Amino acid sequence: MNDKAVLNHDSLGAAYLLQLQALGFEISVAMDAIAANALSSFQESVAKQEMLCSVLAHMAKTMHEKVRSSGQPLLVLSDSSIEPRIRAASEAIRELNLQYAALLRHSGRSIAILASLCRSHTGQFQEACGLRSKRQTWSCEM
Repeated sequence: MNDKAVLNHDSLGAAYLLQLQALGFEISVAMDAIAANALSSFQESVAKQEMLCSVLAHMAKTMHEKVRSSGQPLLVLSDSSIEPRIRAASEAIRELNLQYAALLRHSGRSIAILASLCRSHTGQFQEACGLRSKRQTWSCEM
């Protein structure tokens, strides 16, 4: 691989690492938004995650095509510190994804329980108070 190709490959590796780190950050932001019940922050973070995943997929495809056309191994980098950092960032994202999935499952169950509680409370209240229930409301913020 010539010097220009190594430089280009290194810069792709460094850019890929930055995108991985940004994705990890956005996953953390989304989890914090869920915990704070900040829907708009959560939606913004999900949109950023989608964009970052798209960029990462495009970069991976570009690197794969360059490697295939050159016949060189994927991780032949002049800066050997990038490879372990990419692996560490990928592992951190895997761990965050496990936590994220658990948080989403737990949040979904919590919302279902609260919705059921709201429905059952409304039903019991209407049965107990008859017409009076139409003038009074009970709400629950989710």
